[in-house]
Amino acid sequence: MVNARGDLEHEEILFHTPGRLAGALPYALQVAGLGLAHPGQEPVRKRYHDHVLLLALAGQGRVEIGGAVHVVEPGQVLWLDTSRPYAHGASGAEPWRYLWMGLRGTGLDALYGLLDVSRRPLFRPEPAHDLKTLFREVCALAGNPAPEADARANAAVAALLAVLAGARDGGLSGLQDSPQMARIAELLRQDLARAWTIEDLARLAGLSASQLFRAFKAASGSTPMSYLRQERIAEARRLLTATSDPVAVIARRCGYGDPYHFSRDFRRLTGTTPTLLRRSTGF
Repeated sequence: MVNARGDLEHEEILFHTPGRLAGALPYALQVAGLGLAHPGQEPVRKRYHDHVLLLALAGQGRVEIGGAVHVVEPGQVLWLDTSRPYAHGASGAEPWRYLWMGLRGTGLDALYGLLDVSRRPLFRPEPAHDLKTLFREVCALAGNPAPEADARANAAVAALLAVLAGARDGGLSGLQDSPQMARIAELLRQDLARAWTIEDLARLAGLSASQLFRAFKAASGSTPMSYLRQERIAEARRLLTATSDPVAVIARRCGYGDPYHFSRDFRRLTGTTPTLLRRSTGF
């Protein structure tokens, strides 16, 4: 399977049957594996109903989604909704090696939409994140019948999705081309606890509410309130995993006076609850 240098020598597919505890968890691991595509080989086009996360290890990949072609470099993560038409394979003269996992579960569809994955399916996380370890952990758990396997897989997937959400920065890279909207985004980030309104932001930008709404969405692909919600949840996720502060305190610091509203938004954007995320990190 793997040679002395750690390279894949052939593919391996590991199917997983979720156990009885899986229904209480946000993600259900279906399959995982080690992939190897050779130049000139027929592209993969298999249609399922899974979300597939793929970490490129070596070589170069090519993926076509909705008529758009993307090149996948080592270190990048590709997110595919395999219920939609796609094709991927090797690009260039070298074999393309990757780790991958197929998932189902609450929150994945919502996060797929919030991160604009249909248009931007590639993520390039910071090198400090050891994604290879997370992917290998999930691959090792695939097919494991132990009662704790699904819980451990969920913790690894939650950690991976948190990294992807952070790498995407809310899907707002286009703000660099609009200094005025970038300033609005920065004001939101600096005071997440404030009860912001569109009217507040419009006044700061010197625009009408409708003009601000359109300008921000054109620059970022997201509405101002959606961006604020994503930033609040990103900060909450950081505090939950970096501090032992009570969940209610973290919620207030991130602009949520109502713990129920906080938990609902958190699960919608991350696929897990604040309590489950904290337990998975040992706090």
